[in-house]
This record gives sequence, C-alpha cells and structure tokens, in this order.
Amino acid sequence: MHLVKWIRKNTSKIMVFVIIFAMLAFVIGQFGLKMIVDLMGGNNQLIGTYDDKHKIKSPDFIQAQNELTVLKMLMADRLLLAQSGSGYTGPLLASLLFPDSQFSGEIASQMKRAVQQGQLQMTQSELEDFFQQKPERPEILWILLNAEAKRAGCVMPKENALQTLRYAIPQMTGNQMDAAMLVSGVISKNNISEEQILRIFSDLLAVLSYANDVMNSQAVTINQIKAELGRSKERIDAEFVKIDANPFIDETAEITDEQLRQQFEKYNAAVAGNPTQDNPFGFGYRLPERVQLEYMIVLMDDVEKQIEKPTAEALEEYYSRNIDQFTKSEPSDPNNPDSEKIQKNLSFAEAQASIRRNLESEKTNTLANIIFNEIKDKTETGFETVNFDEASAEQLQKAAGDYVAVSKEMVEKYQVPIVTGQTGWISRDGFSQDKVLNTLGIRRGQQYLRLSDLAFAATMEKQQSQRIGVPSIRVWENIGPASGGFYSLEEQKYSRLMALVRVIGIRDAQIPDSIDVAFDTQGVTLNRQQPAEEASFSLKEQVKQDVLTVRAMETAKTRAQELAAMAADTSWDDAIAAYNKKYATVEDSNDLTAKAAADEQIIDVETTKGQLRMSQTDAEMARRYMLDNPGMAQRIKDMIVRNMLNNQLYAMLPENTESTGTIEKPLVFDPQAACYVVKEVIRKPATMKDYLDNKAQTAFQLNGAESAGMALIQFSPEKILERMNYQSKLKQEPVDQQQSTVPSDEEL
Repeated sequence: MHLVKWIRKNTSKIMVFVIIFAMLAFVIGQFGLKMIVDLMGGNNQLIGTYDDKHKIKSPDFIQAQNELTVLKMLMADRLLLAQSGSGYTGPLLASLLFPDSQFSGEIASQMKRAVQQGQLQMTQSELEDFFQQKPERPEILWILLNAEAKRAGCVMPKENALQTLRYAIPQMTGNQMDAAMLVSGVISKNNISEEQILRIFSDLLAVLSYANDVMNSQAVTINQIKAELGRSKERIDAEFVKIDANPFIDETAEITDEQLRQQFEKYNAAVAGNPTQDNPFGFGYRLPERVQLEYMIVLMDDVEKQIEKPTAEALEEYYSRNIDQFTKSEPSDPNNPDSEKIQKNLSFAEAQASIRRNLESEKTNTLANIIFNEIKDKTETGFETVNFDEASAEQLQKAAGDYVAVSKEMVEKYQVPIVTGQTGWISRDGFSQDKVLNTLGIRRGQQYLRLSDLAFAATMEKQQSQRIGVPSIRVWENIGPASGGFYSLEEQKYSRLMALVRVIGIRDAQIPDSIDVAFDTQGVTLNRQQPAEEASFSLKEQVKQDVLTVRAMETAKTRAQELAAMAADTSWDDAIAAYNKKYATVEDSNDLTAKAAADEQIIDVETTKGQLRMSQTDAEMARRYMLDNPGMAQRIKDMIVRNMLNNQLYAMLPENTESTGTIEKPLVFDPQAACYVVKEVIRKPATMKDYLDNKAQTAFQLNGAESAGMALIQFSPEKILERMNYQSKLKQEPVDQQQSTVPSDEEL
C-alpha cells in the first residue's frame, strides 16, 4: 500500500494520536516526555554499575540530566560557590556538577590564590593535578554522590530544602526574586511538581552535608586550638651578641679541586636556601627552571612626544562631557570649616591641567596600542602557514617574524624609539630581581597576569596540561603587549613602558652533571640606562663561596667561645669592650681598607622583644608558598630562618621556667652563617586574652587548612568512581579517540 493512501485511510487515527501526544507533552513536560519516548523506543541501554549490584541505565542517566538542569535553574551553582568563605566543599561540588556554569571557572582561580597566599596546605602543582584529572560526566557523578550519601544514611528533609531556598534566593538576587517566584518558574517550564523540586534540592543538600561530615571528621579540638595558640602567641625576649662569619671569609684562601668536588656532590640535588637538619646552611646546586626572552620595549614618554597635543576646544569639550568627574568638597558654611561638607564642581580653569593629562594619556595609550598591534600583525604573519598547536619549536622559530627588522620599520614609520634585545637565562628569582621584568604584566578584565607566570607557562612542544589561570603559550609566540615601568635613580623619575615579549628558550630544573656550569643571566637593558654590567652565573664560583663560608664559620665559632669565656670571667660590658679593642680597632687610622675590615667586626649586645614562634603548619605552608612565589622567596626565607633562631633560643630555657637568667652561652646558627653568644632569654606565655581574641580565627584556619585537602579527595572524580566501585559498561573506543565514558545526548 502506498504511504499516501495509508495516510488518507488512517487520517482520523493519526489525528487522535497527535492530539493525545500533545496533551501528554503538556501534562508531563519535556523531561517526562523525553524519558517516555526513550523507554518506548527501547532505549534502556546499560551504562554502568556501582557497588557491584546497582545498575545505571539510560533512563537513570536522563533523569540525572533533568535533575541537574532543575538544580541549575534553582541557581544551585551560585549557591554552592557562595560557600567558599566557609571552605571549598561547596565550590568543588559545583565544579563537578556544573562544569559549564559561568561561575565554575572562578573556583580554580580562587583556590590558586589561596595556595599562593599560604592559606591552604598544598602546593600549586597538587591543586593543578586535581583540576587536570580526566573529567567524568556530571550525570554519572550526581548519581554516584547521591547513592554514597544515602548509603551513609545522610538524608535531608524537604523542609530544610525549602528553608534554604527561602533564605538564599533573595540574598543571591538582591531581593529581586524570592523562592516562591523561582520555584513557580521552574514548575511552569518543566511541568514538575513543587514536591519533586524540593526532593531534588534536598538530595543536593544531603550530598553537601555528607561531604561536610567527612570534612568535620578532621575537626579541630579545643586542645589543638590551645596548643596552637600556646605556641604561636608565646613571646620571647632575648639579649645576645651576633658574630657574623662573612667578615672572616678569605677570598685568597686556597681551595683544592677535591674540596670543591666533595661540596658539589654533597648538595648537587638540593635546592638552595632551604636549611634542614642535614643541610643547616641551606646549600643547594640544583639548577632552577629558566627561560630566555626576546623583547621589544617602548617608553611611553617617547610615544607622548609624537601625539598631537589637545586643543583648547578639545579641553573644553571634554570638560563639558565629564563635568561630574571634576568636583571638590567644601564646607557648606564658608565661615565654619567644621560645617557639613558639600560637593561643588571645579571650574574649567581648576580642572584644565587634569583634563590635559587625561587626554594626553588616552592619546599616548592609543598610539602605543596601534604600534604594538601592527608589530604583532607583522611578526605573526608566518604563523598562518603552520598548525600552531602541532608545530615543533623549530617550525615556530622559522615562522616567527624578526623583532629587529620589524622594529626598524616601525621606528621609521612612527618616529618612536623601540628597544630590542634578548635576555640571558632568567629564573623566577631573576624575574623578581630585574627592575623591568618584575613590573611587566597583562590585564585581562579583572585578572592581572604577571609576565613571569606567562613566561614559565610556555612550552617547547604542544602543551599537555594547562596551569590554572594562565593561558597556553608556545615558544616564539608573542606575549603582550605588557605594561610596566621602572624608576631611574639618575633622573629621579618613574617611567612607564609597554613591551612585547616572547620566550625563545626553555631549560627545565635539573641536577647539574658538572660543577663547570655557567650561563648568561642578563636581564632587560634599556638605552636610557647606563650599559648594564655583564651578568652571569658560575656554579663553580658558588660552590667555592660556600666552602669559604664553612671555613669562616670555624673562625666565628672560635670568636664566640672566646667572648663567652671573657664575659664569664669579667662582665658583659668589659668583655665586649675588650673584644672590640682586640679585633675591631686598627693602629693606623689612615689605612681605610684595614679600618673598614675592623668596622665589620665591631660587636655589641642586641635585643629582640616579643618574638613569636611559627607553628609547624605555618612553617610548612610558608615553605610551599615560597616555592610557588619565587619573588617573595628571600623574604619568606628570612622569616623561616628567624623562626628557626627563635626555636633555638627557646630551647635554651630550662624546663618550666620563664628565664635563663644572665648566661654566657655560644649558639652556632648555620642558616645565617653566624654565631650568637646569648646573654639572656625570657619567655612570656600566651595569656587568656590571647586565647579569647584568637580562638575562633585559629579554629577556622586549622579546620580550613585540613578540610581543603580532604575536599580534593572527596570530590576527586577518580576517587568517587573508586569509592563506589563504578564500572562502565559502554563499548570502549580507542584511547586516543575516546572522549567520554557515557553516551552523548543524541546517543541517548
């Protein structure tokens, strides 16, 4: 029978079916309709199993998909993210269930900032490992997390769900909407009941509650808080004489190759500046990660010389358009300076200088951007002929434009000087010490990206994983234009600049094969500066200086013991006077070299008061922070070393006493390459006021630091699948082609 004849014969039946289908769709909504269609179509595919007995089939997956859509409409992603102030349980759950939410991208950046600020006990690499895990479909994770919470007996009453919505929705919408309005909208769009909505939302709260219970199993106790405050708020006063080893270093002393070799081999795998029990001086010869840069720099003062100065008419027009910007505060009663302040507009004459600066700055920035946009176009033309992601470093180098040639062309066209050059091999610490590189960065919306972070994110080959908050970058790819500046001591002036930079070489951190490692470390050199002194690094020279320091410490120890004996025999004042007369005076006052050397050896009693000791947790977090923030490394190292000294001073106190009394005790302190002769140490215990003022904050910090690491485990996709013994039953594709462990929406 022809199809047309069949349709004509069965028209009435078809119309009845269409009407019934339409009514059904209206009653049960699109989600219910989709599920029924799938069931009627026989789409009951087994997707996976968990707990060895429970099955996940296509209808289960679709139901989970619908429930997540409802939660998204209830603004659950925003609600979970808003809990970052009380830990990272909520935000991490949001990143799993709503990966496409506009808010989920903020979570990784928030946690990265917390790690960088030393607020979380983890390294940046540990955090990045979590966010670089192989993703799992949110529907599968939602089913498993739901089942895990129910298995643990964690169920949330619907009344709690309703109460949470009533409180949270007005807060998140600025009182523009209440829970009733939002739920009503969800009901009308999906044709589901209020009871179903509350059941779905209560399931989310149950998952969150169960996760918090797991975190709280690590909860801090009152004794922990007391112990933490008892240590961290206990203060130490000390009097001592410090004898540095540096003045005793003899640069002319003979050092054999064997001595250098032994020193190098002992510490060649250690990172410098990290004192330990086995390495008290903090020696280390492991070479840090380094990059080599090529740069083009324009000083904004040079750009400003080429702009057209604003006319009087332009100044007046700007004033008329922006008159509200130019105000001043005056007393409402001119005869009473204390009367209520009122805002008045500045006259054109008063605002003219500010307007001129604004217009000139706008024009200067516009011209600088025009120049750099043209430079980027000319230096990136060759990239159009290569597959940028797949190309090798050599191919990218050949395709990259010539900075020197392009700069000459731009100088001729715009009459603005452009500085070009290449750096040596710069470490992260080198970035922090270079007065130009240290200031360069790029602003993208609300985010500020430091050039150092961008440069060390570059890769020679296609990047396999991306750092949080930093875009993927290849060698020879333009970075910028970046903005920054420098202060000239000669001109007593701060100069702004813009730069285009590219990484042209990368060397990974490594254990050196030989002591004979040397390389150029030259930073950025600007034409207006005096020619920079040649900068280079010699590992052999560093090892030599360390050997000399160890020798000098022997002299410092001998001097400390001598001073202690003198103070024991006479008095502290007499001992110091005798020491300075013996070692810090010269007979020939005209011998400036000898006088300078003697001045370095003058000693006197120093006093420190109210010194606090860091907890072991804080010290460890400071060390991690130092690794992720090399620019702060020296400052943090000084803080850690100072804490080590405070601990050693504290150890001099007899048990259960608050003072050593007057003593004459030498203290060898290798981390500072110095010896101390201690006169007295006084301990001031933490007070009840210290406890009452700090107990809440301390508990919050301890709990947050401990629970953050637990949250990374609780919400790790890999750990969730492992805990629930999830087994995918889908037909697997080859590893390089496999994109997901569950079917797509179309397949379902």
